[in-house]
Amino acid sequence: MSKTDSAVKEILAPYRKEIDAIDKELVALLVRRFQIVQEVAGIKGRHGIPSVLPDRVEEVRKNAADMAAAQGLDGKFVYDLYTQIIDYACSFEDDLMGGQTDGKAQQ
Repeated sequence: MSKTDSAVKEILAPYRKEIDAIDKELVALLVRRFQIVQEVAGIKGRHGIPSVLPDRVEEVRKNAADMAAAQGLDGKFVYDLYTQIIDYACSFEDDLMGGQTDGKAQQ
């Protein structure tokens, strides 16, 4: 037995609405995160600190993965997700700082 498109939409509507609201929050948090990255790039530039600090990169990825795993989410998924976020953040910082590193977080 197959549901019609309208029946499927009706069944899933409240879940889709909640997912859309969460996505809105996630994007707002990413925007805030990158605003802070921009501030940090300025500080690093003024103090001659490289844009990529491998120990910090690994610490952030591991902390995120551990927090996720502790709450029942796949830690490897979150580690990989944070690798993407951090790689972009490092490239963004590097661009803001005029190319003080290659912009890739070391894995």
